[in-house]
Amino acid sequence: MPQAITKYGAQNVVKPHDVLTGEVIDPRIADVEALARWLDYAFVLPGGFRFGLAGIIGLAPGIGDVIDALISLFIVHRAIQLRIPRVSIARMVVNVGIEGFAGSVPFIGDLFDIAFKANRRNYQILKNHMTASRRQSHLDWLFLVGTFLVVAAAVALPLFVLAALIRHFR
Repeated sequence: MPQAITKYGAQNVVKPHDVLTGEVIDPRIADVEALARWLDYAFVLPGGFRFGLAGIIGLAPGIGDVIDALISLFIVHRAIQLRIPRVSIARMVVNVGIEGFAGSVPFIGDLFDIAFKANRRNYQILKNHMTASRRQSHLDWLFLVGTFLVVAAAVALPLFVLAALIRHFR
């Protein structure tokens, strides 16, 4: 009889409804899933909230978020090796950048790191491209355009306000 993981530990009789079914992982990205799991959702707090080592690494002032971002770039490297579309790779880099930039803010940034889970997002992008790449590419373009518009507004708005204040006080 094949061995199975059950809800109740090792038992002599394994019923089909007792077997836990995990996610089937493509062997080409199994290392990416393991890295994403350890960095973003390996541990569970009471209440079900999951976090990983990235939130802990990010607590190191100054260098923690840099180390986290460098480790996260391994997933992007694997995506390049698997030749997923460049727009998806750009989206993955933006995810790492968002987490690294926001994570650099003391304490609040670390909470953002724990909640944002860039590695899990990048794993999902990679996994989705392994199955349905054409649809995913359109979503990647939408994400990148939206990100560009938000960043452009974040840069332009303070400049417009500053220009208005200078005109007002002349």
